[in-house]
Amino acid sequence: MKDISRRDFIKYCGLGTLGLLIKPTLACATPVEDRPLRSNVIQCFHENATTGSTINESVVQIMMDESIKTLTGINDVGDAWKSIFPGITENSVITIKINAINEYLSTHPEFVNCIINGLAQMQFGSQNFLRNNVIVWDRTDWELVDADYTIYDGNNPDTPRCFGTNHSGVGYDYSTPFNVDGVTSYPSRILTEMTDYLINVAVLKDHNGATVTLTMKNHYGSVDNPGALHNGASYTCNPDIPALNQQIRDVIVPNNIQKIFIIDALYGTYIGGPSSSPNFNPKKLLMSFDPVACDFQGQNVINEERIAHSLQPLSAPHILTAAGPPYNLGSTDVDLIEINNPTGISEFTPSTPSNYLLRVAPNPVRKNTTIVVSMPKAAPVHIDLVDAAGRIEDKIFAGSLPQGQHRISYEIKSRLTSGTYFIRLYNNGNSVLKKITVLN
Repeated sequence: MKDISRRDFIKYCGLGTLGLLIKPTLACATPVEDRPLRSNVIQCFHENATTGSTINESVVQIMMDESIKTLTGINDVGDAWKSIFPGITENSVITIKINAINEYLSTHPEFVNCIINGLAQMQFGSQNFLRNNVIVWDRTDWELVDADYTIYDGNNPDTPRCFGTNHSGVGYDYSTPFNVDGVTSYPSRILTEMTDYLINVAVLKDHNGATVTLTMKNHYGSVDNPGALHNGASYTCNPDIPALNQQIRDVIVPNNIQKIFIIDALYGTYIGGPSSSPNFNPKKLLMSFDPVACDFQGQNVINEERIAHSLQPLSAPHILTAAGPPYNLGSTDVDLIEINNPTGISEFTPSTPSNYLLRVAPNPVRKNTTIVVSMPKAAPVHIDLVDAAGRIEDKIFAGSLPQGQHRISYEIKSRLTSGTYFIRLYNNGNSVLKKITVLN
């Protein structure tokens, strides 16, 4: 994987699909709320993140958990997420701004669900953060539905809320005008009245006017008049994109509600965007506290594919403008920290919780076996069959399990060769393994 950093950086060391043996520590004694925007960008790749057009959510969950732990330097997933929201309480509302404008290439629900699973690991006393305190949003309900999201119906308090600005009772905030390079725009009330902390989750696309559409341009779906923010005939969106992001940072109270920037780079477009179907498959996740650095690296990922197809690399003017005065939104001086094929296998991350119990019987197994899981408390889990190198051979279960004992019947796939495998339970950044012998 290509190294584009201009400074020395600490890098994950992977051994193929074995995952990671060395983790950098980015922790700092300075409280999160007092730190400047950082130029560190996490780039996590996994060869099994997708299979064709299918997203392997259990793999993406491992990628998300490893990325947030690396970015914060905190080894517990819940504590890592909690550290980026200064002053958060169990009643705070975290909103996730996605990009749903292109139904063929939107921020994927499976990807967003992996973020929500991490947020749900944040603890406040004996209580975990409620999923209902998360709002997933974009401009319209119909765009969200077309992108395979489910509009919240208000019936399940443990379900994230999801709706657009056009949803009944929402709308735009006409009491908080933005001055976007001389154009008046009005932000969504989700942004100004419902959000305590904001997570910006974009998707990887080139753009026929703005050059690329990543986290900063994602906010064109946050205001009432995105069509007016394209600089007329020039259509470059520069300096409109930086100006809009500066207004979101400085005008909304409390300032800097936006805490982290993530790019869903499982699929993307390197040509023909933003409205075309995906035409390349990076199988990556990008994450940073710095929107400029995050978008700069996203552009690099697009350019790697363009160069591979003998196309000229892109250089979005708004990214460079955003880095300089008067906007000062971040830096293009990127320290790239790469994670390759993380496994979540406990031999390499020895943090297995002792209060989980995982049994398999019969073992050795020829055809059918039963997996017994004892949960100390309700939690989302992934249960997979992996080989000795950490590659997922079969996805057995993904979802929330209540406290108590659960029995899961499992049929061994006929394609598997005889040998040693592991049943892996993955939760909150930790793995529990049970070795099994397959006799096929």
